[in-house]
Amino acid sequence: MSRAAFLLRRVGFAVVAVYLVVSVAFLFVAVPPDPGEASVAWEAARQSGGDEAQVQAAVEAYREARNLDDPLHERYLRWLVDVTTLDWGTSFRSDQPVLGILGSALPYTALYVVPAMVLSVLVGLGVGVFAAINHGSWKDRVAATSAYVGMSFPNFWFGQIAFFFLVYELSVIGSAPGLASSGEPLPGGTDPLSPYVLLHMVPAALVLATSLLAGQARYARAQSLEYVGSEFVKLLRAKGSSNLRVAGHVLRNAAIPMVSLFFTEMLAVLVLNIYVIEAVFNIRGLGTVTLQAIQSRDLPVVLGATMVVVLVGIAGNLLQDVAYASLDPRVGGES
Repeated sequence: MSRAAFLLRRVGFAVVAVYLVVSVAFLFVAVPPDPGEASVAWEAARQSGGDEAQVQAAVEAYREARNLDDPLHERYLRWLVDVTTLDWGTSFRSDQPVLGILGSALPYTALYVVPAMVLSVLVGLGVGVFAAINHGSWKDRVAATSAYVGMSFPNFWFGQIAFFFLVYELSVIGSAPGLASSGEPLPGGTDPLSPYVLLHMVPAALVLATSLLAGQARYARAQSLEYVGSEFVKLLRAKGSSNLRVAGHVLRNAAIPMVSLFFTEMLAVLVLNIYVIEAVFNIRGLGTVTLQAIQSRDLPVVLGATMVVVLVGIAGNLLQDVAYASLDPRVGGES
């Protein structure tokens, strides 16, 4: 199979995976009873003195306004068409386009996620390879211990300590960037690139980077240890090569297994941690918008946020396949 055919097949698998995962998410959200109906029924009963006809009318109006009175399969097929045509619907809660809501939230998430990923990869790989080429020394023990300590601290605890210290002790940052829960602009404004928001993202990025960096360093050390005793390393040391050059050769040989961590474990950690980071630092990003949509049973926003997470995860795995094919000529090569 040619490399082009290999990549084309992977793209096809990615498209199918997107629809499968999001279809499961649709069923999980659409099949269970809607708690909003109970709330509407209770309010109608309170206002009408328990008149069943008015309660039923209120519930039916609620379902009709959200197209919940249609059969499940019709709602699902209509939703698939809308998703494919980038019509992700309108929020039940705010009556705003879902793409607009997610588009306004994603920059806040990206502002701390991207720097955290870059920092964790550069520093984590460097620390891991450095520890491996100094295996058994005090430098190796310090690096390994630091990685395990970094992984052991929960992000919610570390984030709360950092947030309290920076906000209440040093007054370095404000209480939150973006929009308050009421929707009113905060003193720093709503521009994601304003100094107020950027300064607020620094501690969030550092807290997120701790767990990501620790995982990268631990995995890089384990993979590099498989090559530090190889003949090519012994030859490099016999020629008097510096540790930096040795590390470069070790990293080049260990790059293929390391790719799997970057595109799988890192994405998994990110998806879980953005909800914690944004709750602690009051960041109105993707995690906050998703949690609010779940609490208010805002089906279009929940599915839209799920689509974003699924697309990022599957795109990451697709990039992993591309990286494998580029780094290892045996993958997707001519057979």
